[in-house]
Amino acid sequence: MIYSITVLAISWLVVYLLEKKNLLSIWFSPPSQRTKEFVSGFLILAMLSAITQLLFGYLSGVSWQLNANMTAELIFDSALYDLRSVLFEELTFRGIFLYLLLRYTQKRQLSILLTAAAFGVYHWFTFGVMGNIMAMIVVFIITGYMGYVFAVAYEKTSSVVLPIAIHLGWNLINNTLFSNGPKGTLVFEAIPRQAPFEPGAYSGLISLGWYLLIPTIVLIILNKFYTPQTKDYKLL
Repeated sequence: MIYSITVLAISWLVVYLLEKKNLLSIWFSPPSQRTKEFVSGFLILAMLSAITQLLFGYLSGVSWQLNANMTAELIFDSALYDLRSVLFEELTFRGIFLYLLLRYTQKRQLSILLTAAAFGVYHWFTFGVMGNIMAMIVVFIITGYMGYVFAVAYEKTSSVVLPIAIHLGWNLINNTLFSNGPKGTLVFEAIPRQAPFEPGAYSGLISLGWYLLIPTIVLIILNKFYTPQTKDYKLL
């Protein structure tokens, strides 16, 4: 958490020194609107994440049962890990990098694409795929596209609240509820069963297609219900 607090402090200080603006006031006001953004963003991605786990579990012959060895301490530790990682990434890539690009290049699409690309490259290191060309391509496409969605969410609301919400909604369900994170088996435990179908030659492409469908759905929702808040950036 100390890293997130440090990044937040740097973000606030940079914006205050450059523009004499209180970045926290921009991000968290008005509270009622930001609360709605957080709740709606979190629930949408939590639902999509749960559907993803249940669907691929079914197709791969996995069923889910409550982990008999889970404890409140383990769940809290994993949820805190998810929160820390989301805060660090969102404050870094959207809170500092994207804000400054939007503000000083005045080019919306270029700013969003640059931060999305940086987000994809960053995950080469966090996912440990450096040197594996095919894995690097897949990770860059999937995480870069999701980074694009997070950036659009930021640009449309002038706040980190919505991108944090959708990012956390996905990670918390995926990592803590369905035990796909680095903390091991937590709330639900995967139990191998007989798969309904034999894995096909195109199963990898189907998985890739699904993981590209998720950010596409979120992007459609963002474009339908939100309009860019350009007043803070003076965009061209």
